[in-house]
Amino acid sequence: MRASKVTLSTVVLVLLSASGWASDKMKANIQIYQTVHVGSTQFAPGEYKMTWTENGSTAEVTFSQGNKVIATIPAQVTQVRSGYDNPVLDTDSASNTLNGVELPKVSFSFASDNAVPKGN
Repeated sequence: MRASKVTLSTVVLVLLSASGWASDKMKANIQIYQTVHVGSTQFAPGEYKMTWTENGSTAEVTFSQGNKVIATIPAQVTQVRSGYDNPVLDTDSASNTLNGVELPKVSFSFASDNAVPKGN
């Protein structure tokens, strides 16, 4: 009986550790240097934390500052190495629109009408 409790505890600990590692891979910090828009959401210059959940070639990307969620945005996901060591923002300077974010191992592209602002 004691051996099965130890085994069960070990299995639970390993599963919790693995889920922690997985969640660490699904976040990044980005720096926005100029005001940009995605849909109806305006992002002021500053540092943002990106977290996401993937479902095949789509994702829900959440942008936050501190504990405040700024927006959750649907995105298309590309699992390709970008060749960049740091995040690179794809912006349209004429319309100040954030079209996408390229990270070292994954890239996101946003449709400009897809932002879902969070309530204050």
